[in-house]
Amino acid sequence: MKKQSVVLFSLLVLVFIGCAGQDGEQGPPGEAGPPGEVSQENIDSAVEAALAEPEAEVGGTLVVYSGRKESLVSDLIAEFESKFGVDVEVRYAKSAALAGTLELEGAISPADVFFSQDPVSLGVVAKAGLFDKLPADILDNVPTWAIDKNSFWVGTSGRSRSLVIDTRDVSDAEMPSDIYGLADEKFRNRLGLAPTNSSFIAMIACMIESDGEEKVLDWLTAINGLGYTEYPKNSPQVAAADAGELDIGMINHYYTLRVVAENGDSPVKNVYLDGGCGAMVMPAGAGILATCQNKPAALAFIEFLHSTSAQEHFTNSVYEFPLAAGVTPNVLLPDIDSLNSPSNLNWSALSLWQEKAVELIAQAGF
Repeated sequence: MKKQSVVLFSLLVLVFIGCAGQDGEQGPPGEAGPPGEVSQENIDSAVEAALAEPEAEVGGTLVVYSGRKESLVSDLIAEFESKFGVDVEVRYAKSAALAGTLELEGAISPADVFFSQDPVSLGVVAKAGLFDKLPADILDNVPTWAIDKNSFWVGTSGRSRSLVIDTRDVSDAEMPSDIYGLADEKFRNRLGLAPTNSSFIAMIACMIESDGEEKVLDWLTAINGLGYTEYPKNSPQVAAADAGELDIGMINHYYTLRVVAENGDSPVKNVYLDGGCGAMVMPAGAGILATCQNKPAALAFIEFLHSTSAQEHFTNSVYEFPLAAGVTPNVLLPDIDSLNSPSNLNWSALSLWQEKAVELIAQAGF
């Protein structure tokens, strides 16, 4: 029976009982009102009871498109499966590629949840109108800078852009204050980057939004002209710096911290820039597709990502910043408030620049 019909039926029953009481034998009057009348309190209670929805049972199969690497989140997903009795089917790929796949699949996508490494890819899916809005009780779990302004996705952990340096060959004194300072002759044949990495693309989108296409293209072209070394992703840059093969790499902070945690004698360290998009702190995050076939499990999954267990995994195993309150960051992490990320970043605006960022990267010769 539809909810509206339940409400109407309940009210009719109450009215019938009240009217019947006018001709029949009356019992002693109660506080709700004189004999034969239906009190407003009883009507309100009936409506509330009729509208109340039983809590949906969590179970079945959940399809997750994950831009987060399998090595980073597979244990977490297994814990969710065990705790909730949900069979999770995961499709792993780069976040930007998965965002493109979701756009192509549209209303026939089998995905229930998109779990992205970066907010720009989430914004692409949101812009395409493919997300359902998240409830306030989930959005309230994290700081406002880590959620979509239209409630389509929510952050799960924080990740800062940084530079990894080989301290044997690089001094703090020669490091620039912002990312544009890397386009300097003194860094010839000393730089590394991963131009197809989602976080690098997100940084370029931020730079376009902040400084315009021309300045960004000039910077990319200059970096290309300095004889940079190209890597497929972030972790090989840290490995190369650790091996003495690379002086400076452009990465997300946590790759360096993992190496330091495993090998305290490593010569690598992070340098956090003084400001600009090279210093931005980005949320990884998740959203529920509008075509989701298992919304109870999807909501439970995102809530689980904000649980103490999951947040401790992010900070102590992945070395990311926890976003949910009450979780102590790993001791290797800097104070997130000490980082000079651009304030009030508009993640939706950055998503609009993703295609342009990829275009400029290619145009500069990467």
